[in-house]
Amino acid sequence: MKQTTEQVKKRSIGLLIVILVSYFVVGFPDGSFTVSWLGMYDDGLISTIPHTGYILVAYSVLYTLAGIILAWLTRFLKLQTIYLIGLVIMALGFIGLALSVNFAMILIFIAIYGFGTGAMASSMNSYMAKHFTTRHNNWMHCFWGGGATVSPLIMGHMMNIADWRRGYLVIVGILALVAILLLISIYKKMWINGDTTDLSNNVVETVVKKRYLSKKWHQIIEVLTFFFLGGTDYTLVFFTGAALMARGVSGEDVALFSAVYYVCMTIGRIFFGWMAKWIQEVPIVRIGCLLALIGIGVLYFTSNIVGMAITGLGLAPLLPTLVSDTSNRFAPRTISKLVGYELAAFGAGIAVLFFMTSLLLEHVSLEMLFPLGVGFVMLVFTCNETLERVMRSNS
Repeated sequence: MKQTTEQVKKRSIGLLIVILVSYFVVGFPDGSFTVSWLGMYDDGLISTIPHTGYILVAYSVLYTLAGIILAWLTRFLKLQTIYLIGLVIMALGFIGLALSVNFAMILIFIAIYGFGTGAMASSMNSYMAKHFTTRHNNWMHCFWGGGATVSPLIMGHMMNIADWRRGYLVIVGILALVAILLLISIYKKMWINGDTTDLSNNVVETVVKKRYLSKKWHQIIEVLTFFFLGGTDYTLVFFTGAALMARGVSGEDVALFSAVYYVCMTIGRIFFGWMAKWIQEVPIVRIGCLLALIGIGVLYFTSNIVGMAITGLGLAPLLPTLVSDTSNRFAPRTISKLVGYELAAFGAGIAVLFFMTSLLLEHVSLEMLFPLGVGFVMLVFTCNETLERVMRSNS
């Protein structure tokens, strides 16, 4: 029986709620480890600070692999099924981590949940690019920010009353509840399959392009955009504190910088998600890049926390907006593969550019962070503008 408009609308809203709530836990790995590694260090499982670098590489490699094989997985599984499997793999990684007795086990299980996180991120971003708008994608990534903010609080509380191992077990309990929610939504057939949507126009706006980008180099430039974006985000938030402490800023003040960054990133995604109703993707990316450049400049010249806030606001909409714009530029049949590659490139950028930046900062100067940040943002901007120019010439 064909659904009425009201039934479709209710189904649309219900599905969106499921997606937003479930994507909240995708932020758990990043947030929880920022606290739990201190407990691992105290227990002697992480013996040196450089061990965290190996952990980041292991996580990023498996996160990247999950994005690369997404297109292959979609031959056998639906995107929502891949999303659920990724959640299960993430939970298994957390359980293994809670039972780890040495650094090798920690490395293995963090790599495992890195694969699960990558599978969840790539599959759901691909789904959102096909069936929802930039506004909804920004909201979804806002929920990721919520998970990245709440999970350190959960872990910190559990470490105060028990230990980091039980903190991960509590997180696994939350993942189990989300898995039940996803199973119910799949059983109720709330998810849309295929490249088209039957969602209400009140929830989804479909953008139709007469001519899509089809050349190989177009896809390469698209993927490179995410590579540079991944390096920009993580290198700035991780190394800014060290650079400012070298200038004499106190550790207590520096501790606020990363918190302000993530808070402003969450606020920025709410704001730009709302603005996406009136502003298209390309202007949002331009505004975001400009704000990020201004923020980095304020940090460089003044060491003021306002610079970190502006940078967070600027970078906030870039990932969800660029993912959404993929469906405007490329044919529907290529979206799953391309978004998988985009998220893989984002993970690769985190590992490669983070490592390269760390070498430069160690052997040259910590002050190099700010010119490098400007360079990364400009590369993101240039790649996006190159594709936009091609789109205009095709129209």
